[in-house]
Amino acid sequence: MNLLGIFHKKKSYSCLLLNNNLHFTSRNTLEPCCSANIGPVMVKDLDKKNSIREFIKEKQKYINMLKNGDIPEGCKNCVHLTSYKKTNYLKINKITLNHYTQCNCACIYCTQGNRTLEKIKEDEDKPILYDVLKFINELYDMSIIDKQKLYIDFQGGNISCLKNYHDIINTFINRGVGTIYIPTNNIIYMPVIEKLLAMKKGELCTAIDSGCSETYLKIKQVDKFNKVIENLKKYAATKKSQEAIRLKYIIIPTINDNIHEFKQFLKIAKMLHVKNLIIDIDARYSRMTEYNIDPYFINLAEKMNSIALRQNFVTEFYSFLLQNTNNKKMYKLNILQNIIKRIKFKYFNKKIKDLYLYHHYGLNRLFDKKFIF
Repeated sequence: MNLLGIFHKKKSYSCLLLNNNLHFTSRNTLEPCCSANIGPVMVKDLDKKNSIREFIKEKQKYINMLKNGDIPEGCKNCVHLTSYKKTNYLKINKITLNHYTQCNCACIYCTQGNRTLEKIKEDEDKPILYDVLKFINELYDMSIIDKQKLYIDFQGGNISCLKNYHDIINTFINRGVGTIYIPTNNIIYMPVIEKLLAMKKGELCTAIDSGCSETYLKIKQVDKFNKVIENLKKYAATKKSQEAIRLKYIIIPTINDNIHEFKQFLKIAKMLHVKNLIIDIDARYSRMTEYNIDPYFINLAEKMNSIALRQNFVTEFYSFLLQNTNNKKMYKLNILQNIIKRIKFKYFNKKIKDLYLYHHYGLNRLFDKKFIF
């Protein structure tokens, strides 16, 4: 036995995202995650693939690499890496559908780039690269989906522009799903969303970012404010559905970065009887300033939060702002926040470490039993 080898044994790692996630991308690839890091690409050219088995094979390869202490290039310095522990690798409990980019509004902060009204029209008939439904059915047929915990995350363009969204959602409903998260601008009413909310299997998130049609138009570049509110009224018709809806306010410098607009936004939330709110900041601004967010915006977000709390809303800072809630889980959050503050983020400026969390996931959602990341 080589005693020297024992003392120099590599540390083993694991990653829940790698173990349990699927990410269908608009790059025509299948990947394990869409975290702040790139992660390994497991299957390329999905439009030419006939089987999901290649993904399972690649997934196991990377899992074994981490177990043996070899970290894939795309996973280095990722906050999701943990010390190795046994887990069920062949159960998928989160699927991200990010395979489409079509949208029917032109938000000025869109991560798809400078989307214009002309680009919207061009994208209307743009074909989807591959049929994601074929792969979803194959996953179910292989019995590697944890149906009770399965969390579906639509993260592409706007779901109403995905021509077969109805078939995709009903497949999940019929074959077994825990929760389906749908971020949508609500310009188009979708009956299947109301069905999901009634079944307590849906989470709806809409970024209104404004309290009036004028500001909405400046941000979204489409005059659909009244239509969005009208559709939200339909979705928020019952107490059960009201609890499943979250309204988002993204602070955009020089446009809606004031308390007056935010108070108008709160009036809309009250009218809809929606209590769950998200306060965020324009990701473009964060990146352009290398995450040196001006104290004005931090103070503004904190003031907005205080006003919302006084009006009995449940608040959540998101993405590039520190997480917080006003519910009974707060003591758990405080513990985790203190741990996270000690994490050394390689890619972010020191001044933002205390404000930045995961790119997609709110900290308080880690305690939602339906949400498995």
